[in-house]
Amino acid sequence: MAKRRDVIADELKTLADDLESLWRAATRDPDKEARRERVWMLLSGALAAAATMASRRAVAKLWPILTGEEPLMGPRPVRPAAGMPEREAQARAAESERAPV
Repeated sequence: MAKRRDVIADELKTLADDLESLWRAATRDPDKEARRERVWMLLSGALAAAATMASRRAVAKLWPILTGEEPLMGPRPVRPAAGMPEREAQARAAESERAPV
């Protein structure tokens, strides 16, 4: 049989849990918490994207110093200069594709 002291301790623990649940329900707004979570997700995503871009730039600058080679990046499209005829721009793009890397 359970002792009286153990029964009272269990009941007090149950009461404390109920009061804590009541306090949470009265003081917290689920919409506000959901909004905070969304803002935090957006902020962490933006920081991750910025860190990625910064690290790519840093590596692109350090790569030639460390290896003596050009950075291994994909081919960049050739943009025609203002006033350049379209045929000349296409010819330059074709030359850049044929040029050894």
